Amino acid sequence: MATQIQAPVQPGSENQLYILQQGIVEDAPGGVPAHLSFGILSTVPDPVNPGDVTFTLKAPTGFVFTGWLSWAYHDVNTLQAKGNLQTVQGTLRDGGRTLTFTHNPSLSTNQEALGYAAQVTAIDGATPGRFADGQLKVGAANPIKLKGRVLAADED
Repeated sequence: MATQIQAPVQPGSENQLYILQQGIVEDAPGGVPAHLSFGILSTVPDPVNPGDVTFTLKAPTGFVFTGWLSWAYHDVNTLQAKGNLQTVQGTLRDGGRTLTFTHNPSLSTNQEALGYAAQVTAIDGATPGRFADGQLKVGAANPIKLKGRVLAADED
């Protein structure tokens, strides 16, 4: 049986990760919760192991997090899941607008990726439109914008 060798923890190595939102989350007020998806890939061929870091997500205007999120490892070439899906409850602040959790986004190679999904819902009475004022920060890495589209009630 093969065992996976993990590199020693390298604080700050989350700066070697490429972080991106996957698609734009869409939901209508009163609709079924949607998933705000984002991925993490390595920019180097060597293992990246930053240790446990704090993920801070700020929802785009019109959305709040439910607190539930999940992640799994994927093969970057086939996008097939390589490991079991992990589901946890994050910490909510600001009425659900901010979600935080701690996780080690370690990657053993640049041929694997981490795929995350955070459950969101459109706020009752939210104005329909596209908003790009959300944010994702992973430890010391540069933050990225998170985008969402609030649908009209008849679009859901």
